Amino acid sequence: MEKKFCPRCGKPLQKRCLEGRERGYCPACRAVAYENPVPATAAVVFNERHELLLVRRGAEPGLGKWCLPGGFQETGETPEQCMLRELLEETGLIGGIRGLIALEMGMNPVAGEVLVAGFLVAVESGELQPGDDAVAAEYFPLRQLPELAFQSHARIIEQAGRPLRTRLCFHDLPGGAYVVTSNDHLAIARAACRGGARFVQYREKDAPARQRLATARRIREHCRESGTLFIVNDQLDIAVLSEADGVHVGQDDIAIHDARRLLPPGMIIGVSCSSLEEAREAERQGADYLGVGAVIATPTKEGYPVLGLDGLRRIAAMSALPVVAIGGIDLGNMAGIKAAGARYAAMVREFQEDTAARVAAVNRLFSP
Repeated sequence: MEKKFCPRCGKPLQKRCLEGRERGYCPACRAVAYENPVPATAAVVFNERHELLLVRRGAEPGLGKWCLPGGFQETGETPEQCMLRELLEETGLIGGIRGLIALEMGMNPVAGEVLVAGFLVAVESGELQPGDDAVAAEYFPLRQLPELAFQSHARIIEQAGRPLRTRLCFHDLPGGAYVVTSNDHLAIARAACRGGARFVQYREKDAPARQRLATARRIREHCRESGTLFIVNDQLDIAVLSEADGVHVGQDDIAIHDARRLLPPGMIIGVSCSSLEEAREAERQGADYLGVGAVIATPTKEGYPVLGLDGLRRIAAMSALPVVAIGGIDLGNMAGIKAAGARYAAMVREFQEDTAARVAAVNRLFSP
């Protein structure tokens, strides 16, 4: 709300051009009356089905419309304390902060310009029930949100929901080539994207962490341009910092439920499986896809049990998750891999030469 009177002496303010913009000025005090945004917070809460918690407003502004739980920060409390207090008052839920999503500007007819801090929150306890200014509190799918009261909340939701939308769209992705990088990782990734790869997985163990992150970020750029999903093997820190679409973990790596606690919501998690039991457990824990192999004996998977086409077929028939077949696969045996139920074919050595052309060939073989 624009100041009309001097906060020091109460005299009327004048408009003057000061410091490059029009400001309120008190000729009596010779003081500038700066306009500052009012701090507010908003809580972004997803349930286990990746639906978003919204409350319906029972007061103006935005009467009858929906928004994120939140409100104005009070004197003596931090933004985090404000957000958790508002969440409890409006929804009856006690939450734990998982991170800051965004800072967005908004306008309020009473308070004027508002700076809204959007936090990602996980529910720890409580029973969902509306309170305070909220007359209803419900979870909504991201694709079916009701009319929102505030544009600042809409922008926060857009940022928070971006990785979740990627994960949801992943299930509609057509089958085809899953490229695992090796040697010249960046060159292979670039060619794979040019050929239309469905996935590019960056797998590099020995380079320094700073170099791996730099390479991952460059691969991410190419994947974004081509619409290819970008997966990082094992390294959750590199995946998060490079803004990858997901991670791929092995049986001896971090567990899925622990990975979910560290990763932004919606990131894809793939799990290597070499048996029906491992596949069942990965699906039970919430994996998004299964990396099944080795299907055929291969020097890149030395020591791994060989499943064969029958083992691949059993896992694909049992699981509702997309199956990525890996191990000993080439263009010559690709038809059998598809017939056994694999949705994607992952190769390392085969994609080291003529990458774009071979990716396109795999996609054609997997096309309906």
